[in-house]
Amino acid sequence: MKRFLENTTPTIIIDTREQDPLNIRGYPVVFEALPIGDYGIVGFSDWTNPRFIVERKSLSDLIKSLTGRQDAAKDSERKRFMREIEKMRQFGWRALLIEARREEVAAGDYRSAATPQSMLASLDAVAVRAGVHLFWAGGHEEAARQLESLVRQFIRGIHKDYRRATAPIIEREKPVEK
Repeated sequence: MKRFLENTTPTIIIDTREQDPLNIRGYPVVFEALPIGDYGIVGFSDWTNPRFIVERKSLSDLIKSLTGRQDAAKDSERKRFMREIEKMRQFGWRALLIEARREEVAAGDYRSAATPQSMLASLDAVAVRAGVHLFWAGGHEEAARQLESLVRQFIRGIHKDYRRATAPIIEREKPVEK
C-alpha cells in the first residue's frame, strides 16, 4: 500500500462548467462536475471525501462576485458567491485562486465604483470567517502553476500522514528509578 501511495500521481478535476480552464501541465486532468468550486483532486473533492477544493476567479469575475447588482429575477452575484463560499466550508482545505495581483485591487485597477478598501475587506472576511485561503496569481498561466503547487503540497501531506499512521510504535524508555 505504501509503495502504491507514493507512486500514484494525483489527477486534477476541472469542473465541467469552468469556462476558461487553466492549462495544467504537471498532472493528468479530467473534466467532471464538482459539487462546488472549479478545481479538485480525484478522491478528495466530492461529498464522500470533501478534503480539497479551489475556486478560481479572474479579476473581473472577482469584482462582479463581490459587487454584483441584484437582478429582480435572481439573487445578486454577491449573494450567490457568498453561498458558494459557505458551501466550500465543508471541505477540509479550500482556496480562492485569484488571477490578479493584490496591488491591482488595492490601486483600484478594475471597473467598478466599489472602493479598493471594500473589495479587500470583503476578501479578508472570506479568508477569516470562512477559512478560505487566498492565493494571488498574477495571471492565467501563474494560476495554473499555483494550482499545481497546491495539489503537490496537499498530496505530500497525505503521504506524510500515511507514513505517520503506519510507522511502527517505538517503545518508550522506562522512567529512571530514584
